[in-house]
Parts: sequence; C-alpha cells; structure tokens
Amino acid sequence: MADPFHEHCFSRMVEKVSDYAIFLLDTAGIIQTWNPAAQAMKGYPAHEAIGQPLAMLYTEADRQRDHPRHNLEDATRNGTFQESAWRQRKDGSLFWALVEVIAIRGDDGRLEGFCKMTRDLTNLKDLQDRLAREKERAELTLNAIAVGVISVDDAGLVEYVNDQAQHFMGWSREDARGLRTEQVFDIVPPGEYSADEARLAREEIKGTPPRSTRILRARDGTRHVVETRQSAIPGRDGMAGGTVIVFHDVGERQGMEAALRDADRRKDEFLAMLAHELRNPLAPVSAAAELLSLGKFDATAARKASQVIIRQVRHMTALIDDLLDVSRVSRGQVTLQLASLDMKAVVSCAIEQVRPLIESRQHTLAITLAPALAHVKGDEKRLIQVIANLLNNAAKYTPPGGAISVAMSVADGVVCIEVADNGIGIDPAAQQFVFDLFEQVHTTSDRAMGGLGIGLALARSIVHLHDGAIGCESAGLGHGSCFRVCLPRLAQDQTTPERRVADRLVEVPHAPVRLSVLLVDDNVDAAEMLKFFLTAAGHRVTLAHTAGAALDAVRSSIPDACVLDIGLPDGSGHDLAVDIRNVANPPPVLIALSGFGTARDRTLANEAGFDHYFVKPVELEAFARVFGGIRPRRIPPRAAD
Repeated sequence: MADPFHEHCFSRMVEKVSDYAIFLLDTAGIIQTWNPAAQAMKGYPAHEAIGQPLAMLYTEADRQRDHPRHNLEDATRNGTFQESAWRQRKDGSLFWALVEVIAIRGDDGRLEGFCKMTRDLTNLKDLQDRLAREKERAELTLNAIAVGVISVDDAGLVEYVNDQAQHFMGWSREDARGLRTEQVFDIVPPGEYSADEARLAREEIKGTPPRSTRILRARDGTRHVVETRQSAIPGRDGMAGGTVIVFHDVGERQGMEAALRDADRRKDEFLAMLAHELRNPLAPVSAAAELLSLGKFDATAARKASQVIIRQVRHMTALIDDLLDVSRVSRGQVTLQLASLDMKAVVSCAIEQVRPLIESRQHTLAITLAPALAHVKGDEKRLIQVIANLLNNAAKYTPPGGAISVAMSVADGVVCIEVADNGIGIDPAAQQFVFDLFEQVHTTSDRAMGGLGIGLALARSIVHLHDGAIGCESAGLGHGSCFRVCLPRLAQDQTTPERRVADRLVEVPHAPVRLSVLLVDDNVDAAEMLKFFLTAAGHRVTLAHTAGAALDAVRSSIPDACVLDIGLPDGSGHDLAVDIRNVANPPPVLIALSGFGTARDRTLANEAGFDHYFVKPVELEAFARVFGGIRPRRIPPRAAD
C-alpha cells in the first residue's frame, strides 16, 4: 500500500503543474483523475472528463484507426509510449502535443492502470514549421542563383553544397558532405597554372569580404576560372562556427571582356584606316579642284584634272558602299537578285575588274576553269564582288612580280573557286579571325593601297546568304594564301543564264522635252554640278539652298520637277515636300536626294510624297532616265538657241 504522505505530496505536485496535463487511467483506459492543467489545455472540466474513455481526447481520424487502444497496448508491452501528434480540444480545435503514457504496475507486476502526461507544443511546432519553410526557401534560392555556395563547419568539413557548386566541382551533395573542404573545392596551385590561366587568375586585395580569382579543378579534371569569397559563420560566444565559400565562374565574363577589348582595338584601327583611306583620294581631288579654279588650264589639262576627280570620287563611293553593305548585311536588309549564273562568267568579270591592279604589280595570273557546267543560283553583282575582293587582296598582298592563280572545280553538286597567291601569307594565329569585321591581319606597307578590313567579312556574309561556304588556308607568313569559295551547283535542267548588259560610259543625254526644274541643296558645289548636268541635258534649272527659298520659288512659279535634299539648314526635305504638295495642285514630280539609303529612309520619303529617291553621289544615268520620263505641266515656248 502506498504511503499516504507520498500520495498527498504527489497529488499536490500534479495539481500545481501548469504546463503538463497529468491524469490517471484505469486498465480499460477510463479517465480517473484530471489536474487543472489538463482542464486548461483540453477544455474539459474535471467532472466532464473523469469517467470518460481516453478516446474523447483523440481526433476522429485517430479514433477510426483505433489509436487510443494501440497507444495503451504499446505502453503495456514496453512500459511507456511516447509520440508527438495532433490532439483535439473540447471545442474541436487541434493542438500539437508531446504525449507520454506510462504503465503503472503493482508490486506483484500486475497492471493497475496508466499515467498520461501531455504537453502543448503548438508554438514550438509552428516555429519548427516556419524554420523548415525558411530552410526550404533558402535552399531553393541558393540552388537558383548562378553562383556556387559551400558551407563548411568549424572542423573544415563540408556541410552543404548548392546545385551550382555541384555543377562546377563535379561532387554531388551526398558525396561531398563530411569531406574536407580541399577535397571537393580543389584549387590548383599557382605554380601549375598554364600561361593563359596565369593571365586570368589575379589577386584582388580590395573589397570586403576579400575576393580572389583562382583556378578550380573539378572532380573530372576540368578547370574553371572562378572568383571566390569566404565569410565566417558566427558561432557561440563569438567563436567561428564555420565558413561559407561563395564562388562563380568568371571565365566567360573575362572572355567577353577580352573580346570587347579586342573589338575596341579593331575599331580604333579601323577608324585610323578609314581616315587614311578617305584622305588618300581627297588629296588629289582637292589639288585638282584648286588647279581648275585657277582657270589657266587648256581643255586637255582640264579634262585630265576632271578625270582625276571622277576616279577618286568613285573610289570614295566604293569605300562608303562597302560600309553600307556591311551594315545592311549585318541587319539582314540585303535582298539578293537571284538568277541562274554561269560562275565562269562571274569569275571572268571579277578578273576583268582587278586586272589593272594585277598588271600594275606585274603579277602572273594563271586561270584554270572546270570543263563541266558550273551554274549556280545567285546574285551576279554580289558574287562578282566576292571573287573580285579575293583577287584584289591577292594582288595587294603579293609582292610585285608574284604569282596568282584562280582555279574552279565542280564536284558533288558544288562549284568551288580557289584564289591562291605566293604573297606574304597569314599567321596561323590570325587565320581564325581573318573574316571578322574590321580585322586587319596585314600590317605591311601595302596597306597604303587601301582597305578597311571589311572586305572579307562582307564576302563571308554574301557567301552565306547564297548557302555557301568560304575559308582560307596559309602555311604561315611568307608562304602565300589560298581562299576557297564553294556554292551549291544547279542541276543542268535549271540552268537558264541571263545575258549580261555590258558596262558603258555615261553620256549626257539630250532631254526629249525641256523641263523646268527646282534644285534644292545647301551644298553649293553639289548643287552647281547637278545644275550643270541638267542644263547640259536641255532643262531650265532654278537653284535654292534653303527650304524657305525653295517654297518661295514654288509659289512664284510651279516647276515641272523638284530635286530636294533631305537635310536642309532650315528644315527637312520631307517637310518641304509636304509643303510643296500643299501649294501646287497638281504637284510637281518630287525627287529626293539624300546621303542615307536605308529601307526606312526610303519609306519616310514615300510617306512624304516623293516620287523618286536617289542616294548621294547620284548615279547620273539613272538620274537622266527619271527626267526622260517626266512630262511638263505645260509645253513652254522653245528658247532661241
């Protein structure tokens, strides 16, 4: 029999406990006692709980699974039963409980009942759930970022690695956990760096926390250039609790930075070369113009000076056209005029263009054309441009008296043209960049002959637009070069080559009908030259150099045609065209004159009401054809000759 004093003390203690519900059950699981903490926790007063089965405190789901009986059976077998689970209050609400059921046995070992203790841990459960969600969110974030993260404990053993760290290092999270840091985060010693790695890896002593650039060796032996940072994890009592290592691959970034520096270098070289190339033709143009202005030349000398100006202007126009071509190709604005072409004729035309340069440098030219048909579907002008560019380069970069060869082969549905020379050659390291825009791999004095470093880039783009391929080979400096262009060959039943119209000199045509023309351009010299051409053709030309003066002239007498510069000092040629159409009804034929020739520029001109569009410098033959098709507003009396 229990000591009454001890029973009284135990009863008083149970009554005083505030955070544990403590009560006794008989062997059948019927509640026998009920302390105040049980009443506060579960909502049942003592008279409602005592005498009721333990199952009243379980959820409906637990009762259906007969958990109350199973819990008592476990306690009977093992002496005690413990679990953390949801329990139910009188009002139906749930709380997270730490439950322990203790079997009570007599001196003879027989089961006399149970003591059940319950503690409400709902707040702790909420905190644990929040921490679990925060941990999950943190891991999702760490795995989403593009940097590697390694957590190391104070003993130097890996605790955690994120997805990026696994990717860079080649170690899975499971394999890395528990290993020493240096086993998974394998930094290559500086003494083992390659020359390129030594250039990329550098110390960065600034910044907090300290950063450094190192070479990381992955588990499979591959190497990455990484920038690393380390931060200590605060522990107890101010002691370090471990380390977090954050790193990311900077090899791609450094490669991009190097590419940008290289592009900037090539841009500077290109601008210097552009200035050089434009000054070359400007010098004779300026000299010839000044000599002509003296008025002391006879007709023969004046003609020679004029021919100098014409040749040099054509040269500058070709340079500018190359620049515009590159811009159009890079933006996908080139439209090919495709037709069935005989590549033998294309090669012949290209040789014809470059032959004066080849002969002036006393080169020997060997030509070998395939006997088979060599037809392709292409743009004749563009393909001539490609072959002429390769021949032009061969002539420029082969010393005088050298040898150039052109060979054509036809096989397996492909037409290939090789242009080879025994010139200065190309360094092997530069061959991969030779087709890059603005790349200048030749630095000999022959650069004085011209070139902006865009010809080969343009050639590659044109060949690719024809679904072809272009490449180069060279054994190195001093061993010549060979460029090869391959294009898809047309089947024999698809070959219907068009006849080419032979080039001819532009002559000043006599206009069938005399027109009154208003010519508006703020460039006085350019306006005077166009006036001279139109007057020589038989037209009457009025000049204006501003939009205001042009509009006054139209109000005074409406011309048959207006040639309007788009860029004027007091307004836009587009606005002037609209004003002229508002003043004159019907309006004169409007012809735009501009230094810009993009598709958008032409669209803006159409919207302003222009009938024709010309890019400076004007192609005089096409210009004359436009005027040949204009009918006068009224037939003026013929002026006496």
